[in-house]
Order: sequence, then C-alpha cells, then structure tokens
Amino acid sequence: MKLAPSEIYKEFKSGNLEKLSAINQLIVFINNSDDVDLRIDSIEILMKIGSKDEQIFNLFENLLISDSHEEVRNSAIKAIENNYIEKAFKPMKWALQHETSISCLISIANTLGKINNEKVKSYLIDRINSIDIYEFNKSIQETIKNRKISDLTNEKLSDIFQNYIVIKHFKQNFKDINFKVKSGLVTSLDLSGISTDVSGLKILRKLPEFIGALKYIKKLDLKINRIAKLPKSIGNLEFLEQLDLSNNNLKKLPESIGSVNSLKILLLKYNHINQIPSSIGNLKNLKTLDLRHNNLKSLPDEIYKLGSLEILDLHGNKLNSLPRSIQGLKSLKKLELGLNKLKELPDWTKELHSLMILGLGGNNITIDFSILSNLRSLEELNLYDNSIKFIPDEICTLNSLKTLILRNNKLLYLPESFKKLNFLKKLDLSWNNLTTLPDWIDSLSSLEELNLWGNNLKSLPLSLSNLTSLKILNLNFNKFLRKIPESLKILQERGLKIYK
Repeated sequence: MKLAPSEIYKEFKSGNLEKLSAINQLIVFINNSDDVDLRIDSIEILMKIGSKDEQIFNLFENLLISDSHEEVRNSAIKAIENNYIEKAFKPMKWALQHETSISCLISIANTLGKINNEKVKSYLIDRINSIDIYEFNKSIQETIKNRKISDLTNEKLSDIFQNYIVIKHFKQNFKDINFKVKSGLVTSLDLSGISTDVSGLKILRKLPEFIGALKYIKKLDLKINRIAKLPKSIGNLEFLEQLDLSNNNLKKLPESIGSVNSLKILLLKYNHINQIPSSIGNLKNLKTLDLRHNNLKSLPDEIYKLGSLEILDLHGNKLNSLPRSIQGLKSLKKLELGLNKLKELPDWTKELHSLMILGLGGNNITIDFSILSNLRSLEELNLYDNSIKFIPDEICTLNSLKTLILRNNKLLYLPESFKKLNFLKKLDLSWNNLTTLPDWIDSLSSLEELNLWGNNLKSLPLSLSNLTSLKILNLNFNKFLRKIPESLKILQERGLKIYK
C-alpha cells in the first residue's frame, strides 16, 4: 500500500524511511499521478525534505516548462525559488516568455525579484521598458526623473512588473476599469460594476489570488459584481485603506482579512454574509464597518478591539441581541441597528458617550428613553416603526439633537419637554395619530424640515409661522386638514415649500 505524501514525510522525519526512498516515492507521484492535488502535495513535501541535487532541479524545471496544469507549474516555481534560487534565472526567463497563466506569471516575476544580480536587473528593466500601458510608463518616468531606473532594487522592479501584469489582465478581460499608478505601482483600482456583460461572459465571480500582487494598493473598489469568495491573498494588501465589496454574493470573509492592517473603511453592504471572522478584531485602524443588509445573527466578541471604529452599520440583518463587546467601542459615533430583530436596547448602550447617530428603526422594540437620555452627544435619532405611543420627558436631555425620525409610530401628542430641543433641524412625525400640534411648536426655533404626512391633523397653530428657519413642511394625507394659516404665506414667499 502506497503512503500518502504527508505520511512519507512523517516516516522520513521519524527515521523509518531513508531520504532517497522518500524522494523516489514522491517523484513517482509527481510524474505518474492524475491527481493534481496529490502531485502538488508531493512537490511541497519534496521541498520540505530539502534535497538540492541536479535530478530534483531538472524535475522542477521540466514541470515549470511543460506541465499542463497551472497549479503544478506554480508549485514548481515556488520549489525552484525555495531550493534553487541560484539556478532560477534561466528557467524563469524562458517561462516568462511562454507562460499564459497570470498566476504563474506573477510567481515567476516574484521569483526574479528575489535574485540579486545585475543580469536579472537588466532583464527586468528590459521588460519594464516594453510595458504598453500609458499610466505605467508615465509614472515610471516621473519616478526616475532625477535618477536611473537601475537604482531601483530587483524586488522593486519585480513589483512594478507584477502590477503591470495584473492590470493588463483586467484591461484585456473587462471594460471600464479605472486605476491610478504611482512610481509604477498601483495605488487605486476600480473594478466596480464590471460584471454586466449580458452574454454571461467575463463575470467577476471570484477575486483571483493574484490580486495579492498589488501589495501597495490603498483603495480597491469591487462593488456591484458577483463575487462569492475572497482569496486568502487579500491579507497581503498591507497598505490597503479602503475596500468596497458592496452588492456582491459574499457569505463569509477569510481569516486573512485581519492582516489588512492599514484598512480604515470596509464596505460590505448588500451581501449574504452570515458570519464575521474573529480576526476582524486585528483591524486597529478601521473607522468604518458597513454590514448593512446581510444575514448576520451575531457578531464576534473580538469586535471590541476596533478601538478606532467610528461607524458601525448593521441595518437590515437578523440580530436579536447585541454583544456586550460593542460597549468597548469608545470612538463610535454612528451605530445603525435598524431593521433587525432586537427585543430591547441593552443598558450598556448608555456608555457609548461619543455616539452622535443612533438608528433603531424597524425593530418594534420598547424604547427605554432613560438609557437614551445618557447619550448627550446624540445628534440624530431614528426610531421609525417601533409602535411608540408616547415620548417621555427624558427626551429633553438630548439637547444636541438635530434630526429626530419618529415615522410610523402611534403618537397622539408631543410632550412639552420637546421645547428644549433647540437645535432640532429635522423632525419626521409622518404616519402617526396626531390630531393637533402644540402652540409651543415655535420653540423649535432651528427647525428646517417638518414632516407631518399621514396624520389626523384638523388644524395648524398660528405659532407655526414663527419658525422662520423652516424650509419644508409636508402635510400630505391629512384628510381632515381644511385650512392652512394665512401667516404661512409669508414664509412661503421666503422660500418655504409646503406639500399638501
């Protein structure tokens, strides 16, 4: 019975199998098996055993040059790089001229960058001088304006060439891609909406592994495609600051996402994500995490480690509770929890003292205003669709409020404590059960937009005309309202728009 490659290695390490015998068994697998995974495993074990004789080099060289499987050729490239770097130039040079696989081309260029001699440098410079994309040529010329291209290291020359290979691939296969290049390296790539070919061809369903070659990129836009999976290599993008994957088909993120240490903005809205890896907690610089409209039922506890997070959007998920770890997000300014399955607002929410925007609409939960009253920095509060019947006096403590959304509740009246909301600019009371407005409504002196659509108003107070900052007054679907005060006409002359 033949041993598997991992078992061969185990027997070799334990001394039960001689090195030559182990090598020969692995070579048999590599040369004769139809199982690609088995062949790749055998190549990797052969590298571990560490044989550097000419026979093994010739084997890897033949695989690189002539094997029909891309994965096997790629494994051969890595084997030559790891065990025979001093002999790598000649086969890599030949392969670079004949290879068609983008993944292999990237690996070849990467290997060349690790060979530190002038012959390789001269070859890489020749390849760069033959680049046929204007943006690269222009940025390279600007980079070497005051020095020679030969001053660049082989590794940097290799990086430039790898970036070119990736961009050329996308330009050849998709329309309307946009990118920015600095010093020959891609800093921004926009692939948004490229999966629109009506013939069903050239659809971006899987982000390729070779995207990791763009290791200096800062902004990557992939929204509105059909991407269902992210490669592990996404973790190589250590300088990436903005990643937009909105409107795709993602169900999960790879653990390697936690290695994108420079990430500040991560947009994942409108996917099918049902879990977030614990490695998300490693993103110490993350400021915006948008998970709107996914399938999340829970969040990892490690989310508390996101000490720089300012915006967390969880609108439209399946959360029935919140992890207490959110309490640790001391920099949080916006928390959107609308359209979930929350039953109550946790008491610890009052500890989010930096919070400026809070969305709780569409949960049909009982709002504890004694908790909200502690959020003194709050400027926007969204409470639509929560069956609220009355507003307690604690609302007056939120005297920084500028926007208050109370749409589609069951309010019959406004409490007089509203008078203290002096900075309120937008008040949405649409689709409630209001029959009248209080005379003190003019105390809301900063009010610019008042939405009363769909109530049972019969009349309007004359004091409404004192709201000189008012720009929009929506009175649609108030079937009992017969007359609008003449005094409002003065405001209309000043630009007030009344919808009725």
